[in-house]
Amino acid sequence: MNRTTLFSIGSALVAVVVMSVAGYGCGDDDVAAINKADTGTTPKPDGSTTTPDGGSEGNAPPTLGAQIDRMGRPAVNTALNNTFEAVEATAGTAKDGWNANATPSGWSAAYAEEVSKNLAIYDGLDRNCSNQPLSDQDAGAVTSKAKYGALGGVLADDRLWLNTAGTTAAQYLAVELNATKLVVNTDRGGRTLPMDVIDTTFTALVDGLDPVISDGIAADPAKTGGTTFPYLAPPK
Repeated sequence: MNRTTLFSIGSALVAVVVMSVAGYGCGDDDVAAINKADTGTTPKPDGSTTTPDGGSEGNAPPTLGAQIDRMGRPAVNTALNNTFEAVEATAGTAKDGWNANATPSGWSAAYAEEVSKNLAIYDGLDRNCSNQPLSDQDAGAVTSKAKYGALGGVLADDRLWLNTAGTTAAQYLAVELNATKLVVNTDRGGRTLPMDVIDTTFTALVDGLDPVISDGIAADPAKTGGTTFPYLAPPK
């Protein structure tokens, strides 16, 4: 399995890290006991004691390592960042670098031009270079940055957006569609397991919003319709 395939698979999955903490039936007294400063030795089950560490009793928070990924939009980094780079190592380094970039305010400046360049290629897959959302059809917009810069800037800000006031959750990219006035809605946005995010993304890149371009892989309701954690059916 090559690196591009791995990135495609990885971009369609949501990683959930669950950290287990020793259980406490915490009332006010318990919280106070957990957070109080060490004042002496701490008894152990075998009757011996431990020396104080100068901190607070209870479980210390973990030390976070370097960021290697983020909750982005599935397939954007894969499809629009060095997509047609012939040297796999170069493409992989570029994709890893974007995943590890922890400064969202700089993403547009760093990646919008690269995204726009690749948007031009996807827009032509249906032999119609005028139907990609937000593309500038003005005759003077001859460069990919000029013609596809608007959508390139939106996608370069590669994170999932939520409308917490929304009352439905039926439309992938709903917040972006509403903000750009392409589809005015009050949906919550984000993504849910049954949403076919790849079909939605591919359709937007090639022909706009309709007709839907499918990758031929349909979601299995039995595997994505769970209502209790971890929500997915057990693997077979």
